[in-house]
Amino acid sequence: GKCSKVIGGYDFVNNDNDPFDDNGHGTHIAGIIASTDSKIRGIAPGANIVSIKIFNESGEGDSDDLISAIDWCVNSASNFNISVISMSLGSDELFYSHCDIDDPLLTSSIANAIDKKITVVAAAGNSGNFKGVSSPACITNVIAVGSSAKNDEISSFSDKWKLPMLFAPGDNIISTVPDGDCALCEPSGYKIFSGTSMAAPHVAAAAALL
Repeated sequence: GKCSKVIGGYDFVNNDNDPFDDNGHGTHIAGIIASTDSKIRGIAPGANIVSIKIFNESGEGDSDDLISAIDWCVNSASNFNISVISMSLGSDELFYSHCDIDDPLLTSSIANAIDKKITVVAAAGNSGNFKGVSSPACITNVIAVGSSAKNDEISSFSDKWKLPMLFAPGDNIISTVPDGDCALCEPSGYKIFSGTSMAAPHVAAAAALL
């Protein structure tokens, strides 16, 4: 599961230094950011990836591991030149205004990242709610990202709120998937997915370029 693009990371699910993606979601996100494929190129193909695994193979995880992951990035920022944290994840609960008070430990970790000049980006959520976004997108200083379609309309599944946020392509996005997970790939080694998960890395990659 080695990839020269992935220059470091940690697996908080299995507590080891091999953050191998056994779900496929993270690899799709990473490809949107940094794929060097000549046909399906990422937004920032020159960027390296530091992979932090906090979700199991079913795509489930908890807030404690998310905090640990952000802290890991803050503590390792100078080692790996980490300039952006991209989080394609979210809570079931939606928030209609800033939610810092609801999760002070997570808010504190994100504040530490901002202090380190790390841009923090998070997917808004996919429940089609036009009044609220999920956590951590609702935390102050996180760039909340919703999904837009090819016609520049907001995707019907995308969450959004009245506070400032960005929108980026998240509808039918083709990107990389792990080897051995290619029964449905178009073309081989790639799949098409939709979600604010696909929109957030477009913004994170643009931030990396800046």
